[in-house]
Amino acid sequence: MRYKRLDEVIADVLTHNGAVLSRNEEDGSLEVLAPPDVSKVLKIPEYTRLRFSYDEISDGTIYASFDSEFFISLGKLFSGRGRFSIASCESYTPNIEKLSKLISEKITFSNATFRLGKSEVKNISYLLFYFKYVALSDEKREGILPLLINEVNLSILPFEHGATDLKEMEDELKDIERHEIKKVFQSAYSASARLVEEELRDFIKSLDRRLNRDIRRVYEYYGTLKKETKRALKKKALANAMSELNLLQEMREHASSDTMREIERLQQDIDSRIEKQIEDRTIKGDGLDKLFDKIDVIEAERKWKIQDLVAKYALNIKIEPVSTIRIDTQSIVFWINIKRRLSSRQFPITFNPMTRQIDALPCESCFNPRKPYYVCDDRLHIICARCFKTCPDCGKKYCIACYNICPKCRKRRESAR
Repeated sequence: MRYKRLDEVIADVLTHNGAVLSRNEEDGSLEVLAPPDVSKVLKIPEYTRLRFSYDEISDGTIYASFDSEFFISLGKLFSGRGRFSIASCESYTPNIEKLSKLISEKITFSNATFRLGKSEVKNISYLLFYFKYVALSDEKREGILPLLINEVNLSILPFEHGATDLKEMEDELKDIERHEIKKVFQSAYSASARLVEEELRDFIKSLDRRLNRDIRRVYEYYGTLKKETKRALKKKALANAMSELNLLQEMREHASSDTMREIERLQQDIDSRIEKQIEDRTIKGDGLDKLFDKIDVIEAERKWKIQDLVAKYALNIKIEPVSTIRIDTQSIVFWINIKRRLSSRQFPITFNPMTRQIDALPCESCFNPRKPYYVCDDRLHIICARCFKTCPDCGKKYCIACYNICPKCRKRRESAR
C-alpha cells in the first residue's frame, strides 16, 4: 500500500476547495491560485508558491511542512464538515410470529404487565452518534463512544460496530423536526454520560483507592506529629506540677499500704486533671502556648493536605459529539399496552435490522439501557432501578423523570407551612 506524500495530500485538499495548482518538477514546489474565500481562511495571497523544505524558503514562498503555520491552518478548511451524514440500511424482515414470542420473553417489568398489540412495517430512522470523552484527574483517559439511538422510542445501544458545537450540528438537520431532534440529542447526551462512567469504572475505582490510601497516610503522619506534641505538652505540664509530685513522692517513702493506694489515686487524679486541661486548653505555663499553636498548625496543614488530595484525584469528564450518521431503514414496529394499576399506555417496540435484535427498552429518565425496568405511577414512564428512587425519609418510591424530590415529603412540608 502506497501512502501519499505531504505535498500530494495538500494538493488534494486545495483542489477539493477550488484551488488551481501547478507543480514545479525541478524543486517540488506547488504554485497555487486559491479562491478568495480559501485565501482568507488560510491567510495566504490568492497566488502563492508552497515549498516543503525550510532551507529552500525565499521571498514570495510559504513554508508548508508539518511544523508550519500553513499546515495547521489547513484544518480550518474542514471546520463544520463531516459532522452529519445520511445513510440507508437494507431492511431485514424476520418471521413476525417468532418475533412476537421473543418480545414476550425479552421484555419484563418489575412492577407492571403488558399486552402485545398490533404490529406494522414502517420506515424508521436511527442516529449513530460518535461522542469523544476526556476524563482528567491525576491521569488522563480519553476515547470514542459510539451510540445508536432509535428515533421512534429513544432506545439506545452502545454501538460496537461502528469536537463540535451541538447547535452547529443541529443546523445541518434541515429535514428533521427541530423539537424531535433536540429530544434525541438530549437522550443521547444523557445516556453517554452514564455509559462513559461505566466505561471508566475501573479508572474511577483506581482513583478512589489511591485517594483513600493517600488520605490514610496523611492522617497517620499528622496524627503521629500531634501525639508527639501532646506528649511534650504533658511533660511540660507535669514539670509545672512538680511540687505536687514531689510531695507525693515523699509521702510514698513513709506510707503504709492503705496510704499507698490513696497516693496512687492522687497521682491518677493529677494525670487526669492535666490531660483534661490540655484537652480544654485551660492549662497555663511556660512554653505551653507555643505547643498549642504547633498543634493548630499541624491540624491546619492536615486539612490543607487532604483538600489538595481531593482536588488532585477529582475527576472531570468532558463529553462532546464528534459526528452523527442518520440511518434510514424499514423495520417492524410492535405496539405494547403497558398496564400499571388502573392506568395503561401504548409504547412502540422495534426490531433493529442492523443488529437483528429487538431494541432494548429505554430508561426514559437517564436513557441508559439497564435492567430491571419499572413503570412509574404518574405518567407510566419506563425507568431503570437507578432512576426509581426510594426516599430516605419516608421510604416512598418515586420516578425522577416526574419529580426532582420525593412528592410525598414535599407535599407534607408545603402543608406544614
